[in-house]
Amino acid sequence: MRVAAKHDEPAPDTSVLVRGLGPVATTALVVGNMIGSGIYVVPAGLAELAGPLGLVAWAVNTAGYLCLTAVFADLGGAYPVSGGLQAFARRAFGDLAALEVGYLYWMCAVIGNAAFLTAFITYLAVLWPAVDAPLPAFIVSQALLWTLTALNAGGVKAGGMVQIVTAICKVAPLLVLSVALFFYASLDNLQPFAPHGAAALLPAVSLVSWLFIGMESVTVPAEEIRGAGATIRRAAYTGFFVTCGVYLLVLLALNLAAPASELAGSGSPLARIARAKFGEVGALAVTIGALVSVVGILNGWLLVTSRMAHATARDGLAPRRLARLHPRTGTPVGALVVSSGLTAALMLLYFSDDLLGIYNRIALLSTATALVAIGVACAAQIVLMRREPERFTAQQRRRGPVTAGLGLGVVALMIAGAGTEVHLWTALAIVVPLPYYFLVVRRSARVVLARDGAASPWRADREKHER
Repeated sequence: MRVAAKHDEPAPDTSVLVRGLGPVATTALVVGNMIGSGIYVVPAGLAELAGPLGLVAWAVNTAGYLCLTAVFADLGGAYPVSGGLQAFARRAFGDLAALEVGYLYWMCAVIGNAAFLTAFITYLAVLWPAVDAPLPAFIVSQALLWTLTALNAGGVKAGGMVQIVTAICKVAPLLVLSVALFFYASLDNLQPFAPHGAAALLPAVSLVSWLFIGMESVTVPAEEIRGAGATIRRAAYTGFFVTCGVYLLVLLALNLAAPASELAGSGSPLARIARAKFGEVGALAVTIGALVSVVGILNGWLLVTSRMAHATARDGLAPRRLARLHPRTGTPVGALVVSSGLTAALMLLYFSDDLLGIYNRIALLSTATALVAIGVACAAQIVLMRREPERFTAQQRRRGPVTAGLGLGVVALMIAGAGTEVHLWTALAIVVPLPYYFLVVRRSARVVLARDGAASPWRADREKHER
């Protein structure tokens, strides 16, 4: 039996998380954390990589993420605890798995925020070409990052309101553009359908998966959601289907309205197509929509990043300082500042490569680290449904192993297409937290065992279910 650990005890916070996210804000969090920079940037890389075959990659991801949505809706409803994926892994597999999942998903968010900032710069360059240079790009990205960080530090209610407003503002222009592009639709633009052959499908699936990362993030701030379990379930499904509908319209309209050669290689493909079809007014409308969209997704992921760090630290799997909450706002300000600081440091990449190349590399690495954490959560559902069946409905118990198993398969498929370089960086990311686990977490466990000699309430609860 695993020994009791210091991190099994409640954290000595002087304040608590505030339940400031209602059903609308929670659904907006899902939509906002999925629809962001990706749909405005990825079509260019997808057109260059696979051509119209990218539509098949979209369909594969939709089917796979529907399974994953079911997994996280079930887990979030059964265990509405802050930390989401990390909490599920800890309950199913213990501290080491929880530390890995918490770290990988946190790292995904930190890296992903850098990608969002890069996308903001590429679209801002449509209006202000000079910002494409490294120094202006760095300054503007820092200003946006720290402005939203300060806003999130003010409390979850303010962040939730920003999510609602930006979710509406980002969906509307995408729908208008898609409908307008259908007037230029031609099946001839789908030829050749697979210019690089069927082999391009696998890497295309990995690239498109970046568009879907974020649905699972609704489970991370669970203790800040009113009616957490039921609200999380509804928001996960509603947000997923809204997002998929928008993606289908946009990608189908783009592929029918323009050949892949017109999309490939552009850092702002939607703005390019809008300018070609509707002039400068169309490009301006799309650009403003893209900028609002990126602000919204960055705001949502800053919330998720800080809450994942806070939850991991509260469980004793990261430095305790990250678990501290502001006594007035109930916000983990320390975790927020540390996370944003690392994202800010990544912006130094602007001095080493072109923006589109930076974006694609960051997006693939962020996706791969997230997918490993998501895969562990799928495995956790299978274990927890067997160990604690009373937490799930009969329908969930019948469906759960199937959706979780399919989810694991989809995760493996998406990671496989990411490429050797991304695989190596992901493997390195998995190794990074191991020294902390063995030198700090395990040592803390031995100290508490010598002092108390008894298991924690959390451990006792788990052992009751095991028996």
